[in-house]
Amino acid sequence: METTELQARLALFDHLLPSQREWTERLLFQLAFNNIDHIEAVGAVGSGKSTLALTLAELFSEQYNVALLNTPADEAQVASQLMQQWFGLPAQAGVALSEQVAAQDGVTPLLLIVDNTEQFSSVLPQLQNLPCLLFSFSTKPLLDNSLTLTISPPTSADAEYLLQAEQLNPLEMSNRLTEANGNLHLLLRPAAVKPVAEPEYTKPAMPPFKAVYMVIAAVMVAMLLYFFWPESKTADTPVRIPVQVPAVTIEPEVNAEPEISAENDPVIDVTPEPELIPVIPPPVESSAVEDITTEVVTEPVEPEPVVKDSAIAAGAFKYDEAQLLEMDRQQVALQLAVLSSNASLQRFNKTYPQLDSLVYQRNWQGKTQWVILLAPFSNAAAANQQLAQLPEALRAGGPFVKRLQAIQTEINALQRNQQSVPE
Repeated sequence: METTELQARLALFDHLLPSQREWTERLLFQLAFNNIDHIEAVGAVGSGKSTLALTLAELFSEQYNVALLNTPADEAQVASQLMQQWFGLPAQAGVALSEQVAAQDGVTPLLLIVDNTEQFSSVLPQLQNLPCLLFSFSTKPLLDNSLTLTISPPTSADAEYLLQAEQLNPLEMSNRLTEANGNLHLLLRPAAVKPVAEPEYTKPAMPPFKAVYMVIAAVMVAMLLYFFWPESKTADTPVRIPVQVPAVTIEPEVNAEPEISAENDPVIDVTPEPELIPVIPPPVESSAVEDITTEVVTEPVEPEPVVKDSAIAAGAFKYDEAQLLEMDRQQVALQLAVLSSNASLQRFNKTYPQLDSLVYQRNWQGKTQWVILLAPFSNAAAANQQLAQLPEALRAGGPFVKRLQAIQTEINALQRNQQSVPE
């Protein structure tokens, strides 16, 4: 088919999205180099199938006698609509549609465009037998012996074209595109503001060594009560001298952050004191027994140094991961944005060239993401001061303070996953 004139007309269609123009160009390419009569366009709900159907009807109107089916109809109604649109004639009852069409002496070739083809499943065999070029639009392949052209989901370029009037920053536009999930109708809706739920506080669990020390202390108290309770002895009973039990440290429980790592648990070396012979106390009231306490003896032990994975080399990273791994894990960073592609990262850097930001990759729910940071900061107060100085459009995206320990964990996790994949 000669498509030069069609390509020239397509250049005048300025209402098409970039992805829709690319799909139409692919269609014209197939028609120019292949002898095909049936072409099937398959796309998800909201991918723009109806827009493309109307575009093709207008594009081919000067070279073809065009008929369009887009509302549910039975066999008789379909025959009536096609005869009316093509020839301006009523349909003949009892005569096959293909015979009625063949009986007409038309000079202009016929083109049939069917939108929402699922609604015409009962008459598809009759439509495929008509002497015409057939374009079908549906959510799944339905025609036999046809060429299938898949309609791609909307791209970031489509989102920029559709949302240019809203003047969104790159982060907001990326979030809208992700939430739309390929549906143009959802992309055009303003994103609903989701309330931020406050994290529930969970009391830290008592470390195992504290529980053991408390049990030992209880046993010691029971032994002291057994040996020194006044009513349990007579005048002629010899004094028992118990073996001195090593003093045990009972540390007061300290409120810690919800994130507790095993590598941060303190190691306590309990050192026994020399054996002592206790002096029998005089009889006391029962309430005095409650004042017995155990002496606390502890020796602090330096925590073991953190050993980084030797398999992770700085040269294996694409962005600023090596620099982030060298930072103090007790410091914090200010997370600015999470992007889904390197192209989005380039647009972000172009929009905010004045930011001295750092970038690393992570794996989130099976997808690779690009995380943009400002770091390091000694504490959250310093990070929040920097947050107040960010551009207003960037602050609206919801930056937040994040611990460098969590960032380093995400970097190492992605690196190990990449190294575990066989080449």
